[in-house]
Amino acid sequence: MSDSDAVAPDTAVALLATLAGASGSEGLAYAAPPVSLQGGYYAEMIRFRLADPPEGLAGDLVARIVPNPVVAAWESALQRDVARQGFPTPSVRLVADDRTPLGRSLLVMDHVEGRSTLSGLHGIGIVTQIPAVVRHLPDQLAALAARLHALDAHAVTAELEALDGGIPTTTKGFVEGELWRAAVADRPDLVAVAEQLIATEPPSARRAISHGDLHPFNVLVTASGPVLIDWTVARVAHPAFTLGFTDLMLSNPPLEVPSALGGGLRALGRSLARRFHATYRSLAQPADHVSAEELDWHRKVHALRILVELAGWDAAGARPASHPWLILEPVTERLLGITTRTR
Repeated sequence: MSDSDAVAPDTAVALLATLAGASGSEGLAYAAPPVSLQGGYYAEMIRFRLADPPEGLAGDLVARIVPNPVVAAWESALQRDVARQGFPTPSVRLVADDRTPLGRSLLVMDHVEGRSTLSGLHGIGIVTQIPAVVRHLPDQLAALAARLHALDAHAVTAELEALDGGIPTTTKGFVEGELWRAAVADRPDLVAVAEQLIATEPPSARRAISHGDLHPFNVLVTASGPVLIDWTVARVAHPAFTLGFTDLMLSNPPLEVPSALGGGLRALGRSLARRFHATYRSLAQPADHVSAEELDWHRKVHALRILVELAGWDAAGARPASHPWLILEPVTERLLGITTRTR
C-alpha cells in the first residue's frame, strides 16, 4: 500500500486516544503526522509512528479501522494465527473493540514496506510490464496459497467457532449469508443462485486456512519476499475457497485498459490462471489439490459474493465510482447465468 492523504484531525486524535487507552499509556504523541494508506475499500488504513512508544508499539505501524467489531475479531484471530506459524503476513500488535474514542474496532499491525506486483499498472503501461507479470505473478500467488493451506488449522478453528457474532464458519453458511443479503437487496435472481449453490456443494471433508481474497493487490512484494494482507474474507474452508477466487481474478484481470488491448489482456489472464494452477499443484500437498468441480463451485461462490455486494451498494444508492467489482460485474453475471439489467 502507498501513502495517500493526511488523516482527518478528528480521526488522528481519536486514534491516539484509543491507542493510549488500549495500551494503558498516557501522553502518547505521534513522531510525525499520520497518513492514510491507499487500497482499503472496507477498512480505513492509517500509517503512523509514536514518538515515545509503549512496549509493543514501536516502529512504523498500520492502524486498520474496521466498522464491524466481530469482523475485526475474526480478522485478528486469523492473522495472528498464521503469523504465529511463520506465514508472511504483518504481525498484529494490538486489537481494540468499538467501545473507544474511534467508535470503530482497531487492529494495529506492523507496516510492511512493499509494493503490489501490479502497482501503477494501467492503460498502455500494461504492455511494457507484461513480461514481469508473466514471469513472477502466477508462481508467487501459487506459492503463497500452497504454503497457507499447509498450516495447522486446528487452533484457529476453535477460536473462530468460539466467537459470538454470527459469522458463519462453513462455506455453506457463507453462501447462506449471501442469500440473506441478496434478499434484503431485493434480488430474487441472486437468491436463486445462492439456493442452487447450497444444493450442489461438492462433498469434501478437507479444511485448511483459506484466504479467499488472494489477488495481486493483496500481496506486497518486499525485500524478504511476498507478504499477504487483508484477512477479512479468510476462514477455515476447502482450499478451493482460495483457488476459486484467485482463478476468477487472474482469468479476468479487473484492470481498465484501452478497448484495443482488452482481448489480449483476457488471453493473458487465462494463461496466468493456467500457470497458477500448475504451480500450485506442484507445490501443494496432494490433500490440498482441488477437482474441476470443486474449483468451479467455489468460483461461482465468489461471483455471487461480488454481485451481492454490488446489489447492496445499488440498494443503498452507494455504488462507488471505482472498484474492481465494477469491471468484474459482467463476467460474474455470465458465469452465474444472470441477465444483465439496465441500470
